[in-house]
Amino acid sequence: MIITNQTEYLRELYEKDDHLWLEKTIELLKQKRFNDLDLDNLIYELESLGRRDKSAVKSLVEQIMRHLLLLQY
Repeated sequence: MIITNQTEYLRELYEKDDHLWLEKTIELLKQKRFNDLDLDNLIYELESLGRRDKSAVKSLVEQIMRHLLLLQY
């Protein structure tokens, strides 16, 4: 994989300002400039997002079950 200047910039930006990194990554995705992406950190963030969503769903299901039990008794 060839590392471009843009990719190096994004990797450094990820460590310093994750919000700006996200904005720049979204811009590159919209422009379909896939070779310029910081793929390692993008994959990490997507995996983290999946874990957070799964955890949130689990928590909501548990809360619904508690409320249903409370209604039953």
